[in-house]
Amino acid sequence: MRREFSIIMAIVSILSFFLTTGCWYSFSERAFPQIKSVAVIPFENETGEYEVASQTTDFLSQKILSTSTYRLSSAEDADGIVSGKIIFYERKVNSYDEAENPIDYIVKVRARAKFIERATNKILWEATFEGYSTFAPDGDENQAKKEAVELLSEKIFDRMRGG
Repeated sequence: MRREFSIIMAIVSILSFFLTTGCWYSFSERAFPQIKSVAVIPFENETGEYEVASQTTDFLSQKILSTSTYRLSSAEDADGIVSGKIIFYERKVNSYDEAENPIDYIVKVRARAKFIERATNKILWEATFEGYSTFAPDGDENQAKKEAVELLSEKIFDRMRGG
């Protein structure tokens, strides 16, 4: 009986500590609990690779749709708005063999993105992200470009979740 009482008192003490100090673990997948719905504004493009902006917008929208973190919404109804601009695209040799022949190429896509709380127009964060992928000399550059954009979109989404 005395042991059970001690255990109960220990649990009550721990709980009261967390409640009075504000230390409490949250199971939310969102860094900004006030943001429940998000609109993705079509990304702008400053590169010659025009499809990367629309691909980034599409991949990011699909990522939001495929998870329960946020609800995808229109810009007029959303709690948060994510927007961005593709600022860099590069395809170059990534590595060479001893005879200085290309072993593989790398595709890099970089974007500047921001996440805004629509009601207050407050910028929650603004950052630069990069996606990349490699491909063999006889490989598919378009597939590598797609993989780089997917990685870029994933990093933006991870920042949306993590703050």
